[in-house]
Amino acid sequence: MPSELPLTTLDAGELRELRQTVRDAVAEAGYPEAVRQLEGSPTGLDADLWRVLAEDIGLAGVGLPESVGGLGGLAEILAVAEELGATLAPVPFVSSTVLAGQILAACGERALPYLERLAGGEIAAPAVTDARGAWQPNHVTCVLEGGTLTGTVNFAPFGASAGFFVVACREGSGLSVAVVEADQADVTALESLDFSRPSASVSFSGASATVVGSADEGEAAVTRGVDLALLATGADQLGGSQHCFDMTLDYIKVRKQFNREIGSFQAVKHRMADALMLVEMARSGLDKVTWGPVENLGAEASVIKAWGSDSYNALAAEAIQLHGGIGFTWEHDAHLYFRRARYDAAFLGDANLHRERVAQLLGW
Repeated sequence: MPSELPLTTLDAGELRELRQTVRDAVAEAGYPEAVRQLEGSPTGLDADLWRVLAEDIGLAGVGLPESVGGLGGLAEILAVAEELGATLAPVPFVSSTVLAGQILAACGERALPYLERLAGGEIAAPAVTDARGAWQPNHVTCVLEGGTLTGTVNFAPFGASAGFFVVACREGSGLSVAVVEADQADVTALESLDFSRPSASVSFSGASATVVGSADEGEAAVTRGVDLALLATGADQLGGSQHCFDMTLDYIKVRKQFNREIGSFQAVKHRMADALMLVEMARSGLDKVTWGPVENLGAEASVIKAWGSDSYNALAAEAIQLHGGIGFTWEHDAHLYFRRARYDAAFLGDANLHRERVAQLLGW
């Protein structure tokens, strides 16, 4: 794990309290049920909930440097992401605090003013992905020349709510990191399968940009931020997977067929055993990265993202199937988790892309 990011600043009891605080705040706001109300929303953001989480609880600064008001490290990032994933909270923690924040944190002193804004709760939208929604340095198309930025990024998470954009761009022969204020960008909100995870297409046409990561450090800064965001996405997937398992387990204990609980049927038991294996493998992978030595962060992050994508998709689909007819209805929460599972699987690259990346990083 990079030395700039501490492992944790809280003990086990404090981490549990943090988890419970986050879960209680999101539940009090009505989630996951309230996600339905975001259908058709131009931003997909619950601004009031983000204000509580970001400012009152301090989640906007998790993992950021202490010098800008940040707190905690990797363990806190993953704990918060897991709880937000379990409750489908429509807030930009993974994209703004983790992805944009960690890119800026790797850029040095020039990024400090923007990190302070992030830690205060302002939203930054990362604009670093290619047409597939993945980070691949050789696919960067935005160009910085003479302090102005030109180009388009198709998928900027929470772009319609951003105060500024963190952009990967070509500058000469290298890749730089630039910050562009929202009023300098042309932002078009996109329809999202997951109502709580909006994206926007962002175009820059001679936009005034501030370089925070020079051409000799930009690629490494973005890659580091992406790797940590992949881990946070894996935690979001784990939280959703665990919730799908738990609500399905509760249902099969009370739903009866032929005067017996369906959970007593051997076929259902086998399916639930397979589902539990998927959840526990995902949890073990995140625990290994959080508490064990990490020799290749990129490979570990891609393994977790690939496994999390496959397992969350499987758990969400199984939840719908084992809930029977009610699981297919608009009123049941199962489809909300199915939507998040599909979004998370595509975010920052699908499972196939990350399996290819693991092979490249490990020289297979």
